[in-house]
Amino acid sequence: MRSIAARFLTALALAMTVYQLTATQTPLQPSVLVQNTHLGIALQLVLLGAAIETESRLRRLWLLLVALIALGGALYVQINYDALIMNQGFPGRLDVWVGLALMFAVLETARQRWGAALPLIALVAVAYNFWGYMLPTAAAASRIPFDTVVSNLSIGLYSGLFGQFMAISANFIFLFMVFGGLLQSLDGNRAFAEIGKAASRAFPGGAGLSAVVSSSLMGTVTGAAVANVAITGSYTIPIMKREGYSAVTAGAIEAAASTGGQLVPPVMGSVAFIMAAVLSVTYLEVAAAAVIPAALFYLALLASVYFKSRQLGIARQKVAPDLRVLIRFLPVFVIPTGVLVYFLVNLYSVSFAGFWAIATLAATRLAMIPIDLVLSRPARPFTALAQELRVFTLKLLDGMAEGAKMGASIAVIIGAIGLLAESVTATGAAVPLGSAINLLSGGSMLLALMLTATMCILLGAGIPTVGAYILVSAIAGPIVVESGVDLFTANFFILYFAVMSSVTPPVAAAALAASAIAGAPYFRTASEATRLCIMLYILPFLLVYNSALLMRGDTFGHSVEAGLAAAAAAILLAAATQGFWISRAKPWERASFAAAAAAMIASITGFGAVWMLAALALTLAPTLTQFSRRRTAGVET
Repeated sequence: MRSIAARFLTALALAMTVYQLTATQTPLQPSVLVQNTHLGIALQLVLLGAAIETESRLRRLWLLLVALIALGGALYVQINYDALIMNQGFPGRLDVWVGLALMFAVLETARQRWGAALPLIALVAVAYNFWGYMLPTAAAASRIPFDTVVSNLSIGLYSGLFGQFMAISANFIFLFMVFGGLLQSLDGNRAFAEIGKAASRAFPGGAGLSAVVSSSLMGTVTGAAVANVAITGSYTIPIMKREGYSAVTAGAIEAAASTGGQLVPPVMGSVAFIMAAVLSVTYLEVAAAAVIPAALFYLALLASVYFKSRQLGIARQKVAPDLRVLIRFLPVFVIPTGVLVYFLVNLYSVSFAGFWAIATLAATRLAMIPIDLVLSRPARPFTALAQELRVFTLKLLDGMAEGAKMGASIAVIIGAIGLLAESVTATGAAVPLGSAINLLSGGSMLLALMLTATMCILLGAGIPTVGAYILVSAIAGPIVVESGVDLFTANFFILYFAVMSSVTPPVAAAALAASAIAGAPYFRTASEATRLCIMLYILPFLLVYNSALLMRGDTFGHSVEAGLAAAAAAILLAAATQGFWISRAKPWERASFAAAAAAMIASITGFGAVWMLAALALTLAPTLTQFSRRRTAGVET
C-alpha cells in the first residue's frame, strides 16, 4: 500500500514540475490561480509525504484530514475565482470559512514540516491582526472587521497567502529547487568533489579544503544549508576524519561551508532573484554586489581551514582529481549555469532563464552519454547505450520529483511567512519593535544593528535561506532602514544574519545535521562552526559602514581597495582564531593578530589610514618572531 502511495506522490510531484515549467512559457491561468495551484499541490506533497513516512496511525489520519481540508480550499478558489476577485475585502460567509480553513492548513503543514517555531510566531501575528484592538492603547492595533482580515490574509487572493511572496515561490524558487534536484540526480555535483581535490592537492589542508570548495559550489543551488550538509557531508566528513580532523572539526567545516554557499552568486540559493524583486532592481545588481562579500567569506573560511590543518599537521591531499570525471560531469554544471547567467544578464525574466537552465541541464547530461561510452569502450555499445538512456530517464524523473518536493516544502513555509508579513504590515507591529530597539540602543546605530542582527538570527533559525530572508526582510528590514542604513545595504545585512542562524547556537540546524553525520557532540560542533564563520558575523557591519564592498562606492578602485583590506582582516582573524601563522602562535601572537584584524577593520570603516599602518605593525611583530623561532628551531613547516 505504501509503495502505491509513494508512486502517486512521485506522479503528483512530476505533474507539479511539468505544470510549473509550462507556466513559465505560456499563460495557463491568471497569476493568482497559478499561485493557488502551486500552493495547493505543495500542501498535498508535504502532507501526503509525511503521512506515508509516519508510523503513527493517529498522526496519519490527522495528516490526511488536513490534506483534505487543503484540497477543498484550493478547489474552492479555482472554481470561485471570479466571484472572489469581485468580493475582495467583503467576502461571503462561506468564503470566510474557506479562508480560515486555508490559513489553518498552511500553518499546520508548516508545523509538520518545519517545526512549531515559525507557525507559532505567525499565529500570534494573525491573532494580533484579528483581536489586537482589544489590547491596552499603547499596544493596540487598528480595528479591522474580522471578515476583512480573513480576506486580506487569504481568500481575497491579493495578499497574505497569495501575492508577492507566493508569486516568487511559484515563479522563481520552485524552478531552482528543480534545478538543484536535477543537478544532484544527473551527477552534476560529482565534479565538485574533483575540483575540491585539485584545491587540496595544491595547498595543505587536505580534505578540509576539498570540503569547503565542493560544499560551497553545491550550496549555491540547494537553497538550504541543512540539505547541502546532507548531500555533501555524507562523503566529505568521513574523508576529513580519516585524514586527521576531529569529528567536531570535520562537522564544523562542512556546516560552515554549506551555510556560506547560500551567499555565492550567481544563484545564491535563489535569494538573488527574491532580493531583486523585493528591491525592484535588476538581478545583475544583486549578483554583482554579492561578489566581494562572498569572496571574503570563503577566503576567511579557507584560511581558517588552512591554518587549522597546519596546526594538526595535515599535509596536501595526495589523491589527484579524476580528469575523466571532470570531463564527463563538469559541463553538466558549467553549461546550464552559463545559460542561466547569460539570460539573466541580458534581462530575460527569471522564470524564462530558470526554464532554459533546467532544459540545458537535462540536454547536457543526455549529450554526455556518448562521451561516457567512448571513454568506457563497452563491448556491446548499443546495449550499453540503451541501458544508459534508461538510467538517464529514471534519474531525470527522480531529480524532477525530488526538486518538486523541496520546492513544495519552501512554498509551505512561504505561505506561513505571507500570513506573518501581512499581519505585521497591516497592524504596524514592526513599529513597536523598532521603537524598542531604538530605546535599547540609545540612538547608537552600531548597537541598534547588533540588536537587529540578534533578532535576525533568532527569526531565521531552522528555516531555509529563502524563507529566512523573506521573513527577516518583512520584520527586521524596516528597523535596519530606520537605523539609517539604505534599503539595498539593509537587505544584505539582514540576509547575512538570517543565513548565520544555520550555524549559530542554540538552533544551528546545519551544525546539528553535520554533527549527526560526524558522530560529534552537537554544541561543540556548532561552537566550532561559529568560530570558523567569525568573519561572517563581522562582514555585514563592514557592508553598512563601507558600501564599496557592495560595489556601490564612487569608483571600482575604492571597491578593490576595501576588498583587499577586508581580505587582510579576514586572514588575520583566521590566524588569531586558529592559533597558527608561519608556525604555532603563542597567546601574545594570537592577541597581536586579533588586534591587527581589528585595526584593519577600523581602517575599512572610515577611521583613517593610520589604523592600517597600526595593523601592519601589529602583524609584523609576531611574523618576525615566528620567522626567528622557526630558523632557530630548524623546523620545516
